[in-house]
Amino acid sequence: MHNINLSFVFGLRTIGKGHSTARKLCSAINVNFPSETAFRCLEKKLEHVSNKVACKIMNEAAAEVHKKNNFDEVIQYGVSVDGTWQRRGHLSLNGCVSVISIDNDVLNQAQVQNGANTERGFA
Repeated sequence: MHNINLSFVFGLRTIGKGHSTARKLCSAINVNFPSETAFRCLEKKLEHVSNKVACKIMNEAAAEVHKKNNFDEVIQYGVSVDGTWQRRGHLSLNGCVSVISIDNDVLNQAQVQNGANTERGFA
């Protein structure tokens, strides 16, 4: 896989578009488009890397909080949770949720969710 393909899939997923949009865009500019299998493979690679980075950032934030509280077993930790969705109602599948520390204004977690990823919870 080439970096240009990965960047292409990343760009499309960032704006909430998928393989059908990739096919239309590539057809419009007369460029070969990736197969659905290749597109899904690149999506999985991006998901793996983004989950890895998110876990690393959350672990660092948790370690910082524990260090601040002298490594106590149980600590009280205030957060602000905010979310937005593409449209109202329980059928909305596209959205974003963020968790921010009240104590130090650090973004502890952010998750973008789309219809293809509804089985995963916010954890």
